[in-house]
Amino acid sequence: MAPDERVYSVRFMGDIAYFVTFRQTDPLFSADLSDPTNPKILGELKIPGFSEYMYPYGDGLLLGFGMDANENTGRTGDLKLSMFNVTDPANVTEQDKTIINGCQYSPALSSHKAMLVNPKKNLIGFAATEDWRNEKYMIYEYTGDGFVCKAVLDINNQYNYYAMTDIRGLFVGESFYVVSDQCLQVFNIDTFELLTKVD
Repeated sequence: MAPDERVYSVRFMGDIAYFVTFRQTDPLFSADLSDPTNPKILGELKIPGFSEYMYPYGDGLLLGFGMDANENTGRTGDLKLSMFNVTDPANVTEQDKTIINGCQYSPALSSHKAMLVNPKKNLIGFAATEDWRNEKYMIYEYTGDGFVCKAVLDINNQYNYYAMTDIRGLFVGESFYVVSDQCLQVFNIDTFELLTKVD
């Protein structure tokens, strides 16, 4: 199974495990673990790129966050959001995807704590950068017909890669906060209008 490939992410959902391997394409495997002495591969979905992290996103949905890649060379490209339909674990499909053009890095690629995922609020948030510049915090929602970018918030982190790894987004009530080691910004959670900034 997946010879010469590396496991990138795993998500357990009840008796079913989903895991991603990668070399040139992204095989997303589903496995039945109901009998620990006899695990069984149920399905395999091959698509370009890979998901570093996977998150349950409501009934029958699994959110993937990672990178797109050339399916012939395996060379990685831009950040990618995928929504997998896992209603039938033996027949997983990539229901929707979006490539975040120009963005090749996010701290969420190496730390799940750097990503905000809240299906009830329909919020998907993470910091991203273009060529280690133009740092931003991006907020998406999932409509059922695809991903929609709700806001691109300027971080103004003075192109400090190491500081960028500590950027976090969170919400309390009607306010959305973006916190870095240089400032705290508060936005209206509906309009994402900047309310205040503390340096």
